Amino acid sequence: MRFMNISMARRTALAAIAAVACAGAAHAAAPAAPPVDPCATPTDSNYLAADATHTGVIDLVFYNAKGARVVFFECVGDRLRRIAARRADASSPTLLAAATTWSCDRLARRFAAVAVLPDGQIAFGSYSVRTPSCASRFGLQAPRRVRPGARARVRVVDRWGIGGIRPQLCIGPAHGDARCRQLAFPKAVTVVSRRFHADERGRWRVELRVRRDRVATSVAVGGEGGTRRVVVPIVYAAGDSTMQGVDSFLGDELASSAYVRGDSRPGSGVSRGVYWIFHAKSQTARLRQRATVFSVGAASDGMPIPTLLGALLPCCDEPWIEQYAKRTREIMQIFLRGGRARVVWMTPPEPRYAPRAEITHAINVAVERAAEGLAGVKVLRIDLMFSPDGYRDVIRYRGRDVRVRESDGVHLNVAGTAIAAKAVAQALHDLH
Repeated sequence: MRFMNISMARRTALAAIAAVACAGAAHAAAPAAPPVDPCATPTDSNYLAADATHTGVIDLVFYNAKGARVVFFECVGDRLRRIAARRADASSPTLLAAATTWSCDRLARRFAAVAVLPDGQIAFGSYSVRTPSCASRFGLQAPRRVRPGARARVRVVDRWGIGGIRPQLCIGPAHGDARCRQLAFPKAVTVVSRRFHADERGRWRVELRVRRDRVATSVAVGGEGGTRRVVVPIVYAAGDSTMQGVDSFLGDELASSAYVRGDSRPGSGVSRGVYWIFHAKSQTARLRQRATVFSVGAASDGMPIPTLLGALLPCCDEPWIEQYAKRTREIMQIFLRGGRARVVWMTPPEPRYAPRAEITHAINVAVERAAEGLAGVKVLRIDLMFSPDGYRDVIRYRGRDVRVRESDGVHLNVAGTAIAAKAVAQALHDLH
């Protein structure tokens, strides 16, 4: 009995020690709270940018961490949801590629990051983006006509390429009850096929339901001809980081009347070379878009422009404005497609910082000059909407004060891009 008691006591003591050790390990493994809440604390020096231009995912970039460890978060309501931590060398931005995926449930997303620099200073920032809705996420492919009694195949394609969703596929006669079933897209699975038995003559409706969004097509069962395909015109929404968010809101504004093809190229600009001239040609030849919406100039434009003799013209005197206008006009003419298309060119709003403001003013003068005499081109003065008498964080919109700028003092936030997209949709309507 004595030995049994000693053995039991020893086991009890060892269990207690193990429990304490496990608790300590769990405590050590738990991530420490950041020294500042980057979602709730305002700052004039924003270190973070979010990039949603890669289909299906959002990249996060933290600048000037100086080799320090950066912790990235998503702001969900009043909570910080930790995503990951990364460290880069002192001379490089800290990139968290594919930090998270687009979501059908939450389109407006806000991210934050914080780092303790080598000198002890706390650097942090936040950034919001708006990703596309599920209205344009899925492609639905079905035969135009099948014989009665055949088994027809429907192919559903996740254009985002991320999977991890369960939409509902409903198939049935146009004037009858549809049979609905759930389609399981595991993570990273992008194509799912289903077959249905076309046992009744007439037109059948094939509809994919994703939350409130619908994608539909039809199949003719029997008869001489197939169903008529409706060709939806393409609106090409392109530019630098200022187009990010505007394109997805524009897709919602235009709904089923047009398909918006977003193409944001952060860091690009008219003055930074002839990239947009060549890219505009290749994209226009491929897309044959009905209209183009274009926006550059907020953050990376304003570089010296070379003359034909090789001399560099610095921003922002008259010679620079003239050269910028020439390049801009060439891009506008490419997007016009010989008069078959229309162009809405957005001017960048005035930024918070004076050196950038001077560049913005010069760009806007050049854009107005470039569009003179070009039928089908509308210069949309975004600068007059958001900064009519200088930089503003908040504007008065439809009877309410609305904060419209990111903390970097350059970009529009989610609310701002929504307002800009409404103005673009109206400008497109006025051009047609």
